[in-house]
This record gives sequence, C-alpha cells and structure tokens, in this order.
Amino acid sequence: MPDWLTHILVAYSVCTVIGFRYKQFNTENTVIAMVGALLPDLYKLAIPIQNFSGYDLSIFISTFHMPIGSLILAAMFSLLFKEKKLVFLFLILGFLTHFGLDLLMTYYTGGIYLFYPLSWSQYQLGLITTVDYNVNILVIILAILVFGISHYQNKSKLTN
Repeated sequence: MPDWLTHILVAYSVCTVIGFRYKQFNTENTVIAMVGALLPDLYKLAIPIQNFSGYDLSIFISTFHMPIGSLILAAMFSLLFKEKKLVFLFLILGFLTHFGLDLLMTYYTGGIYLFYPLSWSQYQLGLITTVDYNVNILVIILAILVFGISHYQNKSKLTN
C-alpha cells in the first residue's frame, strides 16, 4: 500500500535517475517533485478537522485526490515561487508518480477518477492490495540503491 513515505521515495528515485542525464533535475527540483507527490493526499489533513468540528469536508476537498484537483493545487502552489513554470512542472511530475502508484492498487470503492470531470469512470490495475507492504519495502530498497549510486556518481565527479 503506497503511503506518504512511498510516494516521496518514488518521486525522489524518479527525479534522481532522470537527473543522471538532465541537470534540471537537481536537488531543489527533486524536493519540489516530492512535495508534488504529496499534493493529492492533502485532503487527508482535513480528517482531524472533520472529526473535531463534526462538519463533513470530504465533499469539498476530495477533488484534490483527482488529477484535475492536483493540477489546480499545483498551479496555486507554483504561484508562490519566482520560477512558476518550472515549479509547476515538477509538482506535476510529483503528482503523476503519486497517481501512478495509486493506479496499481486494488480499491474496494472502484478506483480513482483519472479523467474527472470528463468522465466518472474509475480506474485501477489491482496489482497491490491495501494491506500489502511489500511494495513499501521494495521502494525503500530501490531509493537506497538510487541514493547510493547518486552519491557515488557525485563523489567521482568531484575527484575528476
């Protein structure tokens, strides 16, 4: 089951591997993509507020866990930065890794709304159950390997 750590580590791994070839994928931009990987799950922060206040906020914020909602959040968040377009693109990359992982899961409610508001169809691949933590372990191992290779590559660049 992809949790926040898994989403962050997948975004880190993807950006770091692409960064071997393209220098735009530096540490700063990788962090932005990692934040983007968490954008779709921001609606989960309203659960404690909902429990405390008694108001059902899910109607208003469940859209954030759809690509269109995450796109709107990324656009709003990127306005806070000087390089708006670059930040926006890295936030999009981050939430695309998030939805890529979520698409692999089995949902008992039917899946995720990939094409909302154009379609109410839900999509899922059903490869991972919500209780399967093998993916988390695999992602952690992969991120450690990517970090090790990146560290070794950076170290060899400094000595040359």
